[in-house]
Amino acid sequence: MVMEIKLGDVVRLKKKHPCGSNEWQVVRLGADIGIKCLKCQHRVLLERSVFERRVKAFISRGPETALNQKKAEIEAKLADLKARWPAHSVPPAMWQELEELEEELAKVKDIINKDTGKRGVEK
Repeated sequence: MVMEIKLGDVVRLKKKHPCGSNEWQVVRLGADIGIKCLKCQHRVLLERSVFERRVKAFISRGPETALNQKKAEIEAKLADLKARWPAHSVPPAMWQELEELEEELAKVKDIINKDTGKRGVEK
């Protein structure tokens, strides 16, 4: 099974780098994975299979994941609100909450779409 790796992920490798750190940030994806030491900024290019064997743990995931998590949270709040929605005589506070959640969701979706659009052009 292929490991899910994203740009910006911070990983801990099994062996330490000569500078003493074992934390690296993913800076390039493809058949080879580019990583950068977070202590000395040294860059290394590893084959994907070698990288997957050497990874001990993910310390943090890339920024894309955070946006997707926020999107999922907003969608869950929207679903909960709609489940509590009365058949008639909806309180103004519920309308306001619905509008705020929909606006926030639209903003997050725009950010995600802009980011993926930019990455598509660079490749």
